[in-house]
Amino acid sequence: MPDELLPYVEVTDPGYAQRAAGTFTARPHGPAVLLHGPCPRCGHATTSALVVELYRREPATVEPDPGYRTVLCECAAEHPQRPAAMVGCGAYWTLVLENEA
Repeated sequence: MPDELLPYVEVTDPGYAQRAAGTFTARPHGPAVLLHGPCPRCGHATTSALVVELYRREPATVEPDPGYRTVLCECAAEHPQRPAAMVGCGAYWTLVLENEA
């Protein structure tokens, strides 16, 4: 059960990505992918929109995208000490988006 009183802290842990990879669902949403699941730190439901395609007038001059994305907890629950205009508990982790072509 989520801990409603867990304070806001900007923190990561290798286990966050492992837990999120096992519990999150992904679904296409236009040029993005919506990731949804329980935050691996606070346990509250969180949804993140990750852009997978960029539309540009000019060709990109950067290397191909390796697929790594930083995901943030964006839960709506209250977390003490959270700065104004912020959401979530402060947790973040990195996932790799794989193309299921």
